[in-house]
Amino acid sequence: MQIYKTFFKVLRKYKVSLIMYGAIMIFMIWIFASQSSSGTNEIVQKKYQLLVVDEDNSEVSKEFVSYLGKKHTLIDGEYSDDQIKDMLFYENISEYIVIPKGFGSDVNSVVDAKKSGEEIDEESFPNLLEGTYDDAMPRGIFINMQINQYLNAVTDYMSSGESLRDASKKADEALDISGFVTYHEEDIDEYDTIYTSFLVLPYGILSIIFSGVIPVIIAFNEKEKKNRTNVSAIKLTTRNISLILGATTVAFAVAAIFIAVITFKNGKEFAFTEGWWFSVLNTFIYTITATLLLSMITSFPFLTTEKGTTNPASFLTVIIGLSFAFLGGTFVDLDILGEGVAKVGRFIPNYWYSIACKRIWYEGAGLPDLLGCYGLQLLFGVVCLSIGLVVTKLYGEKASS
Repeated sequence: MQIYKTFFKVLRKYKVSLIMYGAIMIFMIWIFASQSSSGTNEIVQKKYQLLVVDEDNSEVSKEFVSYLGKKHTLIDGEYSDDQIKDMLFYENISEYIVIPKGFGSDVNSVVDAKKSGEEIDEESFPNLLEGTYDDAMPRGIFINMQINQYLNAVTDYMSSGESLRDASKKADEALDISGFVTYHEEDIDEYDTIYTSFLVLPYGILSIIFSGVIPVIIAFNEKEKKNRTNVSAIKLTTRNISLILGATTVAFAVAAIFIAVITFKNGKEFAFTEGWWFSVLNTFIYTITATLLLSMITSFPFLTTEKGTTNPASFLTVIIGLSFAFLGGTFVDLDILGEGVAKVGRFIPNYWYSIACKRIWYEGAGLPDLLGCYGLQLLFGVVCLSIGLVVTKLYGEKASS
């Protein structure tokens, strides 16, 4: 118990690493949640700034300018040719449109031609206007396409007997794509955020445990301190168990905090559901496995250091944390991983953690379907624990001889 308490006293010296990795993980979880929740059911089409000069001042041109004002932002004022070029160059406006005199008459002529059954080149509508834009930017082409569709629709409705205002209103409604986009938006994956948030937890849990706990283990393994422990009444086994319990306590506390953040930010609707409980169990099983992995690593002699030697905690955190994350499907989806990488990934706990996450949220898996993933994670931990015990025994015998 004394070593267990001392563990946390020493841990305070390395709180910077704990806070840093904890803040990174909370930030990642928050970003995933914000990206998912930032969308709304309202579809807003991209608006551009236009400079429109109406030299015609006919009913048709005024209705056309009114339509452009609904779809885009119109800039007022009189500008010289050089000023307009500068505005286009610096992207203050996307297009300069001049509606020449006779525009309304030309549009009415097209309507009359359609009434009489003449074939009209519908691609020539933008030629009725004088438009200046940057050919290298696709937005100018998009605006002209939008104008062409509007004028084509208006003349079609007017040729069928509709008034100008009614034709413009119906053309606006017919060209509104929000209904189609809303239809696709309904198919958005509702589990994406909660799934992704739980999926990235292994990296944060392992990184925090390694960066925060390994230096503490190193401090206990310093030659002078270890020799004092050996000659005291505290057995080596008791000492190691106390250190493992301390590491386990930290690991479970970290996992609980992350789960609370996920649930508060983007999992309220999933909280305490069957999938949430399975994900929490999956997280704690991985936490146990990561702690047992830590016990194996800290049993090797290279972590028995003297004062002034290099601290390998950062090195181990980066190498093991990132390699496990990329090979186990934490950062790269398992479907994208190559076959060779996936075969290697099966030997690390992150892989089975990721498989369990996918089964929980996308396949509606029950406990029997997840036992294999849970068991393989624990099996990895048991193997690590066994290796650690063997190394500790061999190293202890060597040190005592």
